[in-house]
Amino acid sequence: MHNRICRVVLFWLLAFLMPAISFANTLTITEVDTPEDGTPASEAPFSIYFELKSGTGQPILGVNADNCSVLIDGAKPEVVKSEVREFISGDHGVGILFVFPVAKNYSEEAFGIRATLNTLVQMINRDIDMVNAIPYDNTGTPVGWTKASEGALTRSLSEMQTTEVVEPNLFTSFQPAISVLNNLQNVSKKYVVIISDAEGAVVGDRNRASQLIGAFTDQLKKNNITPIVIGYSPDGAEAMTNVDLIKRIAANCGGQYFQAENLNTFQQIVQSEVYNYIFRHYIYDVTLNMTGDNYRPAGKYNLQLIVKSASGEDKNGTKITLHDLRKSRTWLFILIGSLLLVGAGVAAFIIMRRRQDDEEEIIEEGPKEVCCATCGKVIPQQLFGFNGEFCLMPGGLPDCPYYQMPDKGKIQITRGPLADTTFFIKKDMTTIGSYPENDIYLSDKSVSRKHAAIKTDEGKRYEIRDFGSSNGLYINNEKTDRKFLRDGDLIRFGTVETVFKLK
Repeated sequence: MHNRICRVVLFWLLAFLMPAISFANTLTITEVDTPEDGTPASEAPFSIYFELKSGTGQPILGVNADNCSVLIDGAKPEVVKSEVREFISGDHGVGILFVFPVAKNYSEEAFGIRATLNTLVQMINRDIDMVNAIPYDNTGTPVGWTKASEGALTRSLSEMQTTEVVEPNLFTSFQPAISVLNNLQNVSKKYVVIISDAEGAVVGDRNRASQLIGAFTDQLKKNNITPIVIGYSPDGAEAMTNVDLIKRIAANCGGQYFQAENLNTFQQIVQSEVYNYIFRHYIYDVTLNMTGDNYRPAGKYNLQLIVKSASGEDKNGTKITLHDLRKSRTWLFILIGSLLLVGAGVAAFIIMRRRQDDEEEIIEEGPKEVCCATCGKVIPQQLFGFNGEFCLMPGGLPDCPYYQMPDKGKIQITRGPLADTTFFIKKDMTTIGSYPENDIYLSDKSVSRKHAAIKTDEGKRYEIRDFGSSNGLYINNEKTDRKFLRDGDLIRFGTVETVFKLK
C-alpha cells in the first residue's frame, strides 16, 4: 500500500514538472567576436552570436537590444551602444550536409525530396555558406562542398537519378557524413540534415541499429555537429514504425526532430522550420566602456549573456579571450592640451616682444631734440642714442660730415628681391631695413627691420652705420659697424648686395 501511494505521488509530481522542463527556453552562445588588440577600453566592441529557442526547439523571434545584457567576470560594464541583428546579416557562415535516400522505392514523383531540398538551397544565397549532399542507397557518396550561392548543388540535385536498390541503408552514410563535415573549414557551425523513414536501415536488427546510432551520435557530439532529423514518408505514420530510433540522433546531440507524414508537410518543414532552425538566430553587437573598475588586461574571462523574453530570463556563459585594451588617456590629453595652450601663449608673447624690441632697436626714449656733442647740430630722431658718432673727431669742424659737400649719392641693388633698383640719397639721414617705413625698404628675411643708416651733411660726406642688425653690415666683403663710403663701395645687408655710387 505504501509503495502504491509513493508511485501515485511520483506520477503526479512528474506530470506537474515535465511541462516546465519540456518547454523551457534554451539560450546558446555559438561564437563571440572580441575587440581587436589596441582597441580603446572606453569603446570595446563585442559581437555575440547566440540562439534562443523555445522548449519545442524553434527560434524565439522579436529579440532586441533592450532584452539583452552582458556580464564579464560578474561585472556589468557600461553599455555605450548596442543593437541586435539577425544571424544572416553577419559574416559567420554555416556548413549544411543533406543526407537522403535515392533507392528505387523512394521515387522523386512520390517523395519529392530532391525538389524540396533544391528550394531550400536556393533560399541560402550567401557566399559564406557551404552546402553538400550524401544521397544513399546501400552506399553513401558525398557530392562535394560548394558555396550555396553558386548553384552547383541545385544542379546536382536536379540531375540526380533514383537507383535500383529496393531498400536503402541509412547507416552507410554515417561515416562519410562525419568525414566531410570534419574536413570543412571556415564556417562557424556545422549541420547535418537527415531525411529517412528508418525502415530499410533497421530491417531485422534493431539492436544493431541502436549501436550504430549510438556511435554516430558520439561522433556528432565530439565534433560539435548539430543534427536536424526529419522522419518522412508520404505514406503516413503507419509506414514509419521505426522512427523512434532516428529520433535519438537529434535527442542525444541537442538537435531537432521533425516528422512529416505527407509531401506537403515535408515541404513546409524543410522550407520553413529547417531554414528557421539554422538561420533565425541573433547577433548582439554591444560596445562596452571597460575603463576604471571594469578594465581587464589581456587574458581569458567569463562572459555571460542575459536575454529576457515573454517566458522569462535566460542566461548562458562562455569563455572569451581579451586582447590588450588601450587604457583611457583623457587626463593626459587634457594635460598636453593645457601645456600646448600655455606654450602658445608664451610663444606669442615672446614674438610680440621681439617685434617691439626690433622696432625700437634704433629708437630709445629721449628728448625731442638731441644735438651732436661735437658740432652742435640737431640729431634726427632716428639717431637717438648715437650722440656725436657721426663727427670725425671732437672739435674738427672741417672734417665733420655736416660741412663737407660732395655730390649726391645713390644705392643701387645688384642682388636680391629688388635687383637693378636704384635708391637716391636725398635726406641727411637715410634708414635702410626690411620694415616698410624705412627710406630704403629691402623686403628680405636676411635683412633686419632697421638694419643700418647712411648719414650725410648736405651731400658732402656719406657715413654708413650698422644699427645692431642680426646678419651684420659688410663693406667690400669686410664686416664693419660704421664707415665713410667711397664711390663704388660694395655694401651687403644680409644676403642683399648693393653698390654705393656718386653722381
